[in-house]
Amino acid sequence: MAGSPTDEKQVDLNKDEHLFEEEGATHAKEEPMTEEEKQRQMEEWKEELARVEGEITTLRQVLGSKVRYASELKRKMGITPFQELKHDFSEGLKSIQQSETFQKTNESLTNLQAKITGSTVYQKTSSAMKTASEKTNETVRNVASSVSKKIGDIRNSGTFKSMEEKVGGAYANVKAKVTGSKSEDSFESALQKDSEGNSAANGSQPTSLPEEKVPL
Repeated sequence: MAGSPTDEKQVDLNKDEHLFEEEGATHAKEEPMTEEEKQRQMEEWKEELARVEGEITTLRQVLGSKVRYASELKRKMGITPFQELKHDFSEGLKSIQQSETFQKTNESLTNLQAKITGSTVYQKTSSAMKTASEKTNETVRNVASSVSKKIGDIRNSGTFKSMEEKVGGAYANVKAKVTGSKSEDSFESALQKDSEGNSAANGSQPTSLPEEKVPL
């Protein structure tokens, strides 16, 4: 990118500031000005202001041109705005961490933590919490052991075993009838036959359902 005339123009702002300070000091030592002198001074200031504003405009144009050129170079290099933001954030965070204020704050927090950790109150509190946690874990283990023991006692009791044998025997009987039957009876039919067989063995007659009358 070729340099423009605005790029080559240089403005000595420090020189202008010094001249302004010298003029102010000179006028402060002089006697009060007449109206004509004030008017002439006002015109000089207006001209100076116009010149300075023109230089500001030129500097803004130069700065805008430089910014556009820098953006074009970043685009060619593949640097995205997100990467710039990430880099700026990283640099800002690094600057904060390396600052004297951050170092002093971090050191103060470290000392405070060391004092709290080494205090008697903290030691007692930590010991009490550890003891409470151990007691809670022991209670949970005892309850679980007690429940497991009671379940084992129930499974080993005579009532449970008798019930288990009856249920198992009834299921095996029904299954044998379903498997050994030559007809295609369903599981419900086999269960009903088993119930009728048990009723006959007990001397009771199965209750017959009334025949449904079919209208002619």
